[in-house]
Amino acid sequence: MNRGKAGSWLDGHLDGEWEHTRLLNLEAHLAACSRGRGAAGEGVNFGSFLQVKITVYQAPPGLKARIQEALREESGESALGTQPG
Repeated sequence: MNRGKAGSWLDGHLDGEWEHTRLLNLEAHLAACSRGRGAAGEGVNFGSFLQVKITVYQAPPGLKARIQEALREESGESALGTQPG
């Protein structure tokens, strides 16, 4: 794996998004690449900082249902999930 590909995969790795094979390939690259390990460490530190400092807001009750209904109306579906007409 080259540095460019590893760099593009790093954010997904830090967010826990990659499947096992891709994760193993990236971890093998990081084991052999001190620059990559440094970038991964900085990403972990930044993620930890965000978890401590970020304000979490709760969505108002019913927001998900209102958004889903608006999307159904926009796409022309009824509330029962069928196409009109």
